[in-house]
Parts: sequence; C-alpha cells; structure tokens
Amino acid sequence: MIFGKRSERLAVLVDEQLALELDDLETGVTPAAPANDDAAATKPAGKPRKKARRNIGALPKHLPRCEQVLEPDATACPCCDGRLHKIGEDVSEVLDVIPAILRVLRTIRPKYACRGCTDGVVQAKVLPRLIESGMASTALVTHVVVSKFA
Repeated sequence: MIFGKRSERLAVLVDEQLALELDDLETGVTPAAPANDDAAATKPAGKPRKKARRNIGALPKHLPRCEQVLEPDATACPCCDGRLHKIGEDVSEVLDVIPAILRVLRTIRPKYACRGCTDGVVQAKVLPRLIESGMASTALVTHVVVSKFA
C-alpha cells in the first residue's frame, strides 16, 4: 500500500491462501502404514558389480616416457657445506607430440636435505610451461594450433 501496486498484489495473495479449506487436517485422517525398512534388501543372484575405474589426471601407461631429471645447481648445504641426501622428488607429466608420435615427458626434480642441520630443502626450479599447470607441452600446443589453422 505504501509502495504501490506490487504490495497490493501481495495482500490479495495472502487473502487467497487464508481462504483454503484445511478441513482434512482437522478430521483426523489415519496416517499411512510405515514402510517395512527392517528387512534386508535382497540382491539379485549373479556376478558382483565391478568398481568403476576412474582416470583423474593420469596419462595412459602404454605411451612411451622420456625422463628428464633437473638437479639443483649445488648439492652442498648452503649453511654448513655438508653433503645433501635425497629425501624425495616431485614428478610431473605432460603430453608431448612428435608429429605422428605421442609420448609423455617426465620431469623429475629430486629434493635434497642436509643430515647435519635442519635448515631446509634444496630443489631445482620448475621449468616454465606454455599453459600454467597444464598437461600439454609447447610442442603439442603448437601441433594443435598449426593443424587447426594451417
């Protein structure tokens, strides 16, 4: 009423809703019988269903792999000049193409730490990629673009 026609429309809707007949709620209609959920569900006889295989971000195993190991510049501890030992590695894979040949380039970056002190971990820097955190190499992207537009 204060703001115009829209508020009047709301008042009409409220009056119509209040005019509904709700007699069946007051008469005490008997509720339906509850479902029998206590009995175990019967499974049809036959082969058990296999778990679905999912490929989340993994490249096919049958493709050949070319490994490239990136070592840090120095394997001596920066604080005490002690020898560093390998504590792990990060492995990343991208799909690469040599025309008519698909292969996976693996970049391995070993992690080194000093046994003498707990100063930190040394590792080579990541090589830059054309598509940040993508799974395609520069050669594959170039191949796709040239194939599409040339």
